[in-house]
Amino acid sequence: MMLRIADITFSYDSVGTISGITFEAKEGEVVSILGPNGVGKSTLLKCIDDIQRPATGTVEVDGSFTKDMTRSEISKVIGYVPQESYRSGSTVFESVLIGRKPHISSDVTDSDVRMVSRIIDAMGLSQISQRRVDEISGGEYQMVQIARALAQRPKVLLLDEPTSSLDLRNEYEIMHLISHIVRENSMTAVMTNHDLNVALRFSDRFILMKDGRIFAAGGEEVITPEIIRSVYGIDVSVGTIDGHKVVVPKEVHHELSDKVLDFLSRRKRNPKQKEFFNDRADDWDSMSIHDPVKVEYITDLLQVKGDDSILDVGTGTGVMIPHYLDRLVDGHVTAVDFSENMISIARSKYPESERLGYKVMDIYDLNDVDRFDKVVCYSCFPHFPDPMGAIEVMSRSIKKGGSFCIAHSSSKEHINHVHETGGSEICTDYLPEMDVMCEIFHVNNLEVTFTRDDDDYYIVIGKKV
Repeated sequence: MMLRIADITFSYDSVGTISGITFEAKEGEVVSILGPNGVGKSTLLKCIDDIQRPATGTVEVDGSFTKDMTRSEISKVIGYVPQESYRSGSTVFESVLIGRKPHISSDVTDSDVRMVSRIIDAMGLSQISQRRVDEISGGEYQMVQIARALAQRPKVLLLDEPTSSLDLRNEYEIMHLISHIVRENSMTAVMTNHDLNVALRFSDRFILMKDGRIFAAGGEEVITPEIIRSVYGIDVSVGTIDGHKVVVPKEVHHELSDKVLDFLSRRKRNPKQKEFFNDRADDWDSMSIHDPVKVEYITDLLQVKGDDSILDVGTGTGVMIPHYLDRLVDGHVTAVDFSENMISIARSKYPESERLGYKVMDIYDLNDVDRFDKVVCYSCFPHFPDPMGAIEVMSRSIKKGGSFCIAHSSSKEHINHVHETGGSEICTDYLPEMDVMCEIFHVNNLEVTFTRDDDDYYIVIGKKV
């Protein structure tokens, strides 16, 4: 079996995304597509699966061109695992069983059920097989998506950041399982990966992309400090540990001004912070800082489009949510807060749907990469104990060209209220001067496009470059 990609070119709205992509992958091979955010890795996978129809070029699987196949025929030979997908109310077992759909002519057979059961066992999902997929963790759902693709029994398996939501142990167990299944079943796997060391550990060949084109391709010999520097713009050391080739980034120094260093040094983690916000969840939404006219103004500044993917960080009781939803058609909002009570109140007012989902989590645990069109922190930034780390994590989750907004309506009133009601445990919360915030944005690859700081607003909007 052979996968052949020939001269694939694709663009969004006449803006070139990928161009002249040509490569081959043999049966039993795992191929990793590598490169920084925005070079077209995910787009390439979608073109291979014909989710995006290339402007030029062909995709050939075992001598057959996908352009001549129906969607059902493609699903029989290509399995695709996206970075994210909508979670239905089905059970884990039912969700994996959907992978058999291209092979089912009328009814589900005992053979289909046995195959799904074997895959669920192999993926370590047996204990949650009857739980709804909208009630399981992000890492568990990632494994469900992989299991569903394996249930298709495809010849080619496409995986877009397959381990992005997994912890270290599950990451390596799933990669071991994928590589074993690919080799034992004479399949071909093509995956994108941001972790060069995971790619090196489990891949046979590598395709490094830059500016929408293939910069280098081959085996481990193409993973060199020179090529990594050219593709990623960072100096690394390449060596061997326990027989495995590894890449170690060299220290990157940001020359921060004294003002920024002073601001960062005055912050500390507050052990009572979550308790503080949980206790005040019931009356939080009635505070004057949540003036709907001002929130509407901030939302307009963001230029929310109908198909935007939005991460609302520190969503509180959901003050921004209706303003997003009024503008979205096919887009989606992920609302995040570390306060369980805040999320509970927001969910009761604005139920989860295809356009809205919630997560209770600490923002420092966010591991999404190149996922959101817009990331918004409304009235929460002063409470981050590590402002630089928070902005680094959030900026990493934004797509190239996407925007990042930190905004406060009546910021002085807000912070004074927190200080007055929270006492000394909360009193390190404050906003930096605007030049400090702009510098923090800059070192995180965010080009500041709008600022405002007065008695009514504190707003900084940056574009990811």
